Amino acid sequence: MGNYSRKILMMTFAGATAVLTLTGCGDTGSQATSVTIDKEGKVANEIYENFDQEYYDLQGLEDMAASEISEYNVEYDAPKVSLDKVELLEDDTLAKLSMTYDSPSDYSHFNQVVLFYGTVEEARDRGYEVSGNLVDADGNKIDPEVLEGSGEKHIIITSEKININAPFNIEYMSKGAVLKGKKEADLSEVNTDTATLLLSK
Repeated sequence: MGNYSRKILMMTFAGATAVLTLTGCGDTGSQATSVTIDKEGKVANEIYENFDQEYYDLQGLEDMAASEISEYNVEYDAPKVSLDKVELLEDDTLAKLSMTYDSPSDYSHFNQVVLFYGTVEEARDRGYEVSGNLVDADGNKIDPEVLEGSGEKHIIITSEKININAPFNIEYMSKGAVLKGKKEADLSEVNTDTATLLLSK
């Protein structure tokens, strides 16, 4: 498996080395680094970051990402990760990478982060702690009995504090998460190691 982490891409430009940190900090409007999970568990990832230095090279970024993806995929019979698009936005000052992953597990392994999607029961079976400190959109703490009876409901657990687009409505979430729609949450203000979203199904 490659050592690629989407958080740090090392690129060499004409004898100089630049580090481009693709974390989505300082997002502009809807242009925020995000993860979208569909009902089958496929993961789409859009990464935005400033790209406003003359020595940054878009082709170098694309080539490095493609190389690391190829190194990851070589261990599997079919590709698990793909680079869909690399482009410049806003007068060439903002870079956007679009990637897809076969599963949350592939996303986790490739990026060296935590991303789980499945039922509450599956999460517990895999050793994840399902916190009882989840709150609803109004800040009301989840009833322990509701949580106990949520074994078949789906849950997202992640160590990344970015935007998450869920396949079902978000019923409860970690403190600090901000709903941006019925299925979208901004996790940037969550101060625990991992953020949790309990979904309606």
